[in-house]
Amino acid sequence: MDLNKLALETKFIQRNRKMGAVKFLELLFSQPANIAKNSLTSLCSILEDSGLVISKQALDKKINENIVAFLKQIYLLLFEGQSKQSFNKAQIKSTINFRSLRILDGTSIKLPQAFQHVYPSTVGSGVKCQLEFDYLTGQFMYVEIQAGKAGDTASGMKRLETVQKNDLILQDLGYFQFDLFKEVNAKEAFYVSRGRSDTMFYVDHPNPRYHKNGEIMKKYAHERLYLEEELKTMKRGETREYPRVYLGKHERFPTRLAVYRMTHEEQKRQKERIKRRKQTKPGKIKQKSHDLSSISTYVTNISSEVPVEEIAELYRYRWQIELVFKSWKTDMGVDYYREMKLERWGCHFYAELILLLLSMLITYQLRIYFWEEKKIILSEQIAMREVSKRMWKICQARDALDWHETINNLIKMLARIGRKNTLQFAGQ
Repeated sequence: MDLNKLALETKFIQRNRKMGAVKFLELLFSQPANIAKNSLTSLCSILEDSGLVISKQALDKKINENIVAFLKQIYLLLFEGQSKQSFNKAQIKSTINFRSLRILDGTSIKLPQAFQHVYPSTVGSGVKCQLEFDYLTGQFMYVEIQAGKAGDTASGMKRLETVQKNDLILQDLGYFQFDLFKEVNAKEAFYVSRGRSDTMFYVDHPNPRYHKNGEIMKKYAHERLYLEEELKTMKRGETREYPRVYLGKHERFPTRLAVYRMTHEEQKRQKERIKRRKQTKPGKIKQKSHDLSSISTYVTNISSEVPVEEIAELYRYRWQIELVFKSWKTDMGVDYYREMKLERWGCHFYAELILLLLSMLITYQLRIYFWEEKKIILSEQIAMREVSKRMWKICQARDALDWHETINNLIKMLARIGRKNTLQFAGQ
């Protein structure tokens, strides 16, 4: 056996394998949703143009569970790495200097019917991605991939493992539960949550009664707070505060309550949301949801020293995650739908999850840079779109010169087209 020839052949094979891996990553990240939007024939053509010749049968064979596991591992390493890094923080208008501003929500993605055995949904097949990120830095705090029919409540509890002192948690009704609020209190963190329309609120009874031994009679310790009656005495646009209320008929969990009565225009939009929910979600909308459609209720453990108007302002940051999901779906194409095998969809999904993580980190740090250095309010949506389109080029900028040139070109372009029209954080 010619050992020199064998060594050369082995080196050639290893080089080709390495080149193939790089070309495949380029295929995934050169354009968002590339592997899902293009046919196998088109993907082979793209690879051949970049110097790698492969048949569509061979490519289909290589897109397997091992590749999916490889991409998932890349994502997990990136998630772990960014969670240990210290990033610059945006400043928001707040009385309290929060360590982080954590926003949690879930988004659903429709999948081919053939995936129903893996990702069952309430109707057909689908996957739900639970995502929590820090609005101050752009860091991912928690991610969970679920079947489409999974509920939100369990994820709300799981993500509390990483909550720390002075974190602020913003969440919607899907995560509303007393045990979560207790845990946040125990960690000396803060929460602001929408209140459910069917929640029973109680206040201290004005005339409590006591047993002979001095203990208060449980039946006369509190009285029911009927928001329907409170609503009748509130003006449009008014916010009313209840520094201490108790949640639940039996639990009686103490918290602070803020009630805001919507303007006519806000109520009209709320009724439209209820109407859309009735069309897209199973189950009957409770009459009480209609009765209280003109008010928003917020529960929080933030001290009453913080103005009640600030509570509503803080909660408005929660909508930022809706913009993140919109960008992920519209600009990065994570929910692009077509018939494909499960492994190919897995490659597509984890590639887009990696793309979202990196795009958010870069975008949110650029947002701070633009304000501090240029006094420009950067649109996160525009920036994420442009960053995601250039991600492969950014990742390929190996040396300092290439990196600075790539980033500087991105900054110049965003300075021209990426300005935001509204103020979102303090100092602006």
